[in-house]
Amino acid sequence: SSGINAEYGGANLRNDKAQQVLAELAAIPHVHVIATIDHINAPLLWDEYKCKLFNWLWSDCTTYSPYTDETSIESSLMVKQSGAIALSSMTHVLRSLTPNARGIFKLLATFQQDSGPDFQGITFQDFYIKCREQFLVNSDATLRTQLTEFKDHMLIKTRSVDGAEVLYIPVEHQILQQFLESDF
Repeated sequence: SSGINAEYGGANLRNDKAQQVLAELAAIPHVHVIATIDHINAPLLWDEYKCKLFNWLWSDCTTYSPYTDETSIESSLMVKQSGAIALSSMTHVLRSLTPNARGIFKLLATFQQDSGPDFQGITFQDFYIKCREQFLVNSDATLRTQLTEFKDHMLIKTRSVDGAEVLYIPVEHQILQQFLESDF
C-alpha cells in the first residue's frame, strides 16, 4: 500500500492537469491519498469524474490555528524571491479566484501602475468608488471581504500614509507591468 499526502488547495496543484494526474493515481488499487484543503472553493477543482476517481472521504478537521506556516511560504514567494516567482505566484492565486475578484485586483494593479513607481497606495474609500464605477462590487462589505482574501494570500498590503490607511500591491513596478501584460 502506498500513500500520497498533499495540500490540494495549494496554488501549484490548482490546475486541471495536476488534478487529473492525482485523480488517476488515487484510482490505482492500494494507493491512498491523504489531502487537506483550506480554501472554501477548493472542491470546485473536481468535476464528477475526478470525484469518482478520488473517492474522497470528507472529514472536517478545523484546528482554528493561525496560518503561520502556510502564509510564511506565500510571503517568501511574493516578497523575498525573484520577480519571476512573484509574478508566477500572483498569477496562480488569481487564476483560482472569481472573475470579479480578478477584476478588482486588476483595477488596483492598473491604478498602481498608472500612478508610477512612487505610488504610495489608495484609500479604501477611493478604491471602493473605483470598484463601484466598474460594477465590480455592490457594497463596501463585498470589497472588504475580497481585500481580506487578497491580504491572506499576500497579494496586497496596507500601510499608513499621512494618517490614512492605503492599499497597495507589494511588488516592483516592473513586475506589476509584466503581470498586466500577461493573460492571467
